[in-house]
Amino acid sequence: MTGSVPTGVRTDLTLLRTLFREEWRLHAQLFGGRRFLGFPATVAVLVAAAAVGLSTTGTSADAIVTGLHLFVLAFGLYSGTAGFAGSDMLENLFGDLSLVLSSSTTLPLSRRRLLGVFLVKDAVYYGALFVLPMAIGLAPLLELELERSATLPLAVLALWVSLFALFVAGMVVTVTGIALRTRGVPGWVLAVAAGTGTLALWTTGSHGRLWALFVAGGAAGTALLAVSSLALGAAALRVYDPAYSRPSRTATDRFAALERALPLASEERGLVAKTLLDLGRSSGGFWKPLVSTVILLGLVAAMVGIVGGITGIEPAPGIFFGGVLGLSAFTTYNWLTQFDRVEEYLAYPVGVEAVFRAKRTAFVLVNAPTVAIPYLGAVLWFGATPRDAVVGAVLLAGYSLYYYGLTVFLAGFDPNEFLFDAVRFTTFSLGVAVVLVPTLVAGFVVVPPSWAIALALCCSGLVFGAVGFVLSQRAGPRWERAYRDG
Repeated sequence: MTGSVPTGVRTDLTLLRTLFREEWRLHAQLFGGRRFLGFPATVAVLVAAAAVGLSTTGTSADAIVTGLHLFVLAFGLYSGTAGFAGSDMLENLFGDLSLVLSSSTTLPLSRRRLLGVFLVKDAVYYGALFVLPMAIGLAPLLELELERSATLPLAVLALWVSLFALFVAGMVVTVTGIALRTRGVPGWVLAVAAGTGTLALWTTGSHGRLWALFVAGGAAGTALLAVSSLALGAAALRVYDPAYSRPSRTATDRFAALERALPLASEERGLVAKTLLDLGRSSGGFWKPLVSTVILLGLVAAMVGIVGGITGIEPAPGIFFGGVLGLSAFTTYNWLTQFDRVEEYLAYPVGVEAVFRAKRTAFVLVNAPTVAIPYLGAVLWFGATPRDAVVGAVLLAGYSLYYYGLTVFLAGFDPNEFLFDAVRFTTFSLGVAVVLVPTLVAGFVVVPPSWAIALALCCSGLVFGAVGFVLSQRAGPRWERAYRDG
């Protein structure tokens, strides 16, 4: 039987099994096997709780399903970068290790073919680990919409297939962009093309037609999306240049000048300057946090438009975007610590608490313009009232600091890794929900906000901002004890 299978197919299947095993062992080792096993269940429970909560506040089932599709699309866009992660980044994140993806340099394997198998593995692996629990989490909502619960398994399966097709489409779009970069297309050209295309779809209303065709079009739409993704993915792998490497760059010594420009204590000044230079010299530089926030803004704006079209209700723009854009604090802090480890500082005469204080200062310096620019664009575009805009600005500042404090207290220097820890991820999600859910409800129910609601929300922003500041202060001693005892 084995002899009837072509050699190339056997090689691909062997690679696929090896990559699956490597992915599982890596996650289990990083996040503790049992805790990692509980992660899909945690995702399902959180999605179910969010769906039931939104449903009881009057949000339609169509709007909830649409929001989940948008979230999955964003996750697919992010996941498409995984196969192109450089070895330097992986070593900074995980330490000294050798992954199967880099074996094309030592084994007679095509880099392009290995990358294709790797992306298939990522699609299937995360489609089962993330997307399937999301579909299962909506089962209570789907059951309420069905006349007979006997059809519920089929409804969940159909939802998962639709979500999975959109997740793969997001991956393929990112892979295509990166493949074009390897052929010399400048990044700014791709960014301008993506922004222009998105703006054209939005202003002409074509995004609604595309959504109706691919996502709301049932089985035929899902099949069309799947075929289109496969065709575009195959073309992207054909375009991808396996020999591409980033050009070498010469960096001037900017540390001394930057350190002198920071009005801080001498010890903290050097640590903050190092953090800022690490971010500025990495691929994408200071644009990365802003791009992440703009992507979040675009997805939320699309969801507002779709929900408004379905329900006829549009939220107060300032309150809504102020609350949601604060979540970018997590991604900003992740960029600031992505190439950093606490162990690297233990060889120097600086305390762990000082390092965490410096990270907080760097976070404020980077995050303030990162969220202010998209927020200003959102309130102007959606025509927020002055009162609504001021309340949203207070929420944005306070909630950003709160989300940052919660993240650094729970995760230390590893915000990306703790997402797979079921216990800490649940704690983080509950901490976010306690703040964000009531704010979004208020943003939808009272439009424009009354003086009483505006005052209450401003107090909420200030109080939770103070809580975040206290958490960030306690994070230093907490993690210093953890590293000393560990």
